[in-house]
Amino acid sequence: MASSVLNSLPLLLITAGLALLAAGIRIGHLARSHRKRMEKLLQLANQDIAPLELPGAAWPELATAGWQNMRWEGYWFGQPVSGSMGNPTTAATFEFAVGSDETRLRLYFSHSAQRGEERLFADQLARVFVLLLETRLRARTEALSAALAERARLSLYLQHDMRNLAQWVCWVSADFASATDNSALQDAACRLRDNAPLAHKRAERLIATLGQTPTADQPETIDVRQAITQAAQMAGFVAEIDGEAQAWMDKSLLARALDNLFANLAAVWRDPQAARPVFQLRPSPARGRGDDMAEIAFFCPWPAEIPSLEPEKLFEPFASGRPGGLGLGLYQARKSLIEGGGTLTATPSPEGLRFLLSLPAPAP
Repeated sequence: MASSVLNSLPLLLITAGLALLAAGIRIGHLARSHRKRMEKLLQLANQDIAPLELPGAAWPELATAGWQNMRWEGYWFGQPVSGSMGNPTTAATFEFAVGSDETRLRLYFSHSAQRGEERLFADQLARVFVLLLETRLRARTEALSAALAERARLSLYLQHDMRNLAQWVCWVSADFASATDNSALQDAACRLRDNAPLAHKRAERLIATLGQTPTADQPETIDVRQAITQAAQMAGFVAEIDGEAQAWMDKSLLARALDNLFANLAAVWRDPQAARPVFQLRPSPARGRGDDMAEIAFFCPWPAEIPSLEPEKLFEPFASGRPGGLGLGLYQARKSLIEGGGTLTATPSPEGLRFLLSLPAPAP
């Protein structure tokens, strides 16, 4: 009997070797097929495919890997969504959850095999697909979040720009309404004539910006004295300016900063009994090569409405000391200057506020 076993041993070894060889060939074939499917699946990452269209684009490769059915359900920005690929089956499912908040999807996969090499390769392919889908979902939601954030930023600017323009209309209307004789009426008409071109230009800019994403203008040399004069006229007061200065920045950013700043402070200066504000223009102390700055310094008595607002909250958004105020004027003035490469600070004292605007200046 021992001789019989010894005689059959070579046959057993040959049979086992052939079985291993066949298994190796089969696994090699599965691996090559899997690699081709994986390459085709990864190519989808470079294509502009909407997240909810990605299952349909990936299904041909998933189906050739043995997946019989893929279905999904969930919410896409609050809207229920569902779909399926392949044939319905009672086979056990392989489940994934992707997305979060308003974009949540749950996916179910059914395969013809419950275990083995084919199922192992298929599971890996499905996991890569789910990763692609989740990446696409995140990219879409992040892009939408960025767009909404930019739209919110635009809305804040437009809201206060429109408020400033409306305040100018109120000031002009009050100017005419208070005219008690022809001389006063003529003075009001002259002030309107002087300010109308600038108001018209800003209204056109406001209309052009509505519904669009704001684009930054190129920096240019700005006559700071002229910019202050125009902003003061729009706010309804006359500015006394001492010195000369030039700035190098986006002109619209400086105009927005001055408009918002003066809109909050002009009520003090429009009082006929109030002293005219004096704006000091000067170069700032040298801070380094290529870092030239110009400064605007001025003092404003405490506006009647602002003492109820703590000094540290002057530039805090939505913190307003005025009844009906938006709390955005000083915040946007500072933010506009920062976007243009400058700064805005306010030093409080018992008498009022001393403001300092630093603006990038043209290189000498």
